Amino acid sequence: MRQRNVVFNAFTLVHTDEALLSWGARMDLLDRLGFTTVEREKTDAEHLPEAVERWTRRVESGEMLLPVDGLVICYDDTVYAAGGSVTGHHATRAGFAFKWQDESARTTLRHVEWSCGATTITPVAVFDPVQLEGTTVSRASLVNLSEMDRLGIGENGETEIEVIKANKIIPKVVGVVRAAGKYALPERCPACEGPVGVAVGPSGARTLKCSNPECPAKNLKKFERFVSKSGADIDGLSTESLRDFIASGFIHSFADIFRLDRHAEAIRELEGFGRKSCDNLLAAIERSRVGTDAVHFLTALCIPQIGADAAKRLVEAYGWPGFVRALDEGADFAGVDGLGPERSAAVRGWYENEANRRVFRELTELMRIPEAEPVTEAKGSCVGLTFVITGDVHSFRNRDAFKAYVEANGGKVAGSVSKKTSFLVNNDPASASSKNRKAAELGVPILSEDDFIARFGS
Repeated sequence: MRQRNVVFNAFTLVHTDEALLSWGARMDLLDRLGFTTVEREKTDAEHLPEAVERWTRRVESGEMLLPVDGLVICYDDTVYAAGGSVTGHHATRAGFAFKWQDESARTTLRHVEWSCGATTITPVAVFDPVQLEGTTVSRASLVNLSEMDRLGIGENGETEIEVIKANKIIPKVVGVVRAAGKYALPERCPACEGPVGVAVGPSGARTLKCSNPECPAKNLKKFERFVSKSGADIDGLSTESLRDFIASGFIHSFADIFRLDRHAEAIRELEGFGRKSCDNLLAAIERSRVGTDAVHFLTALCIPQIGADAAKRLVEAYGWPGFVRALDEGADFAGVDGLGPERSAAVRGWYENEANRRVFRELTELMRIPEAEPVTEAKGSCVGLTFVITGDVHSFRNRDAFKAYVEANGGKVAGSVSKKTSFLVNNDPASASSKNRKAAELGVPILSEDDFIARFGS
């Protein structure tokens, strides 16, 4: 069905006056243009029941090459169809949809798995595998506690349930055939082992929530930053994979990412993974373990107010492991150029937290952070100068490469024009941009990229 949507979207690119062609003519045109279109046939009201029955037999026999959850029955006369009614979900006015009744199966509930997400702990039914719509199904979400109570979910191993694949796709528990006893709530969060409690939403729905503010499932964004290219740069560890690993209890802290090899067999069994995907991920983690430098490491830690630029300044000021010693000694980092008292306090406050300090030490043992000497004296053509770079560049690969060149030659790059700015670099010096206006107001010289290279290039 998704393929059909792509076809119709593509059509709007090649024929803007849609009212001029019938649906059949549109599809024929797409065929001639080389698009892959879905199977279809033309019928009339008299023969429509026969057509539906024929398509039903094809779907139920497994003859179709793509998953199908229904038929879309369109009026071929698009001008006539335009006078039809619309709904909030379907606004094409072209016809109506025919859906087949969902196939159901009965099975035994083995246990309820509790999966912690960003807002709630979701119950997932794990049951004896059954065949539905041509696939094997063994898990289905139970949504929340209110839905479990409505269904009448009982004890594990003693509850017989009825399962369908809603719209032929999503496994769903639709009823309890027989139950004994009552399901048991977990006492601890599956992601962090923190305390849990029942919450009632505005609609009256009862959900299970973790009360630990530091729960990794609640702090998914921090893990995303840790594995990002500006951080530990672990290729292949996506948001979805992180969410699955946290929900499965494989990851509780940053350090656990470098211990995922302990769960290799379980990861290979997860949906979307396999032996090759798991092996590739473990190889990427190993590359990060031995190849992450001090600046990327500090950036990955999610220390408040410390991004890549501040991390670079700290490493240049103290080196590595000199920075580690300064942390242990409770050093004041306010004297580091570009940090100041607020960022210094943020670094010290982060490290004074016992949990953060423990993870920091675990990571420095698990990872091979190369030593770096402090930068004692800046050298290069840009020493003592502060540049603001704006607009497109043509000689440097991009503005990040431009910034790297300035910093490698002893200069600084700021994001906005101020009294401290030495030069504004803009390949359109006559533009009316806010930075150009500010530079003119403060008397800051404006250079083109070629002017910069002529004066400061090597």
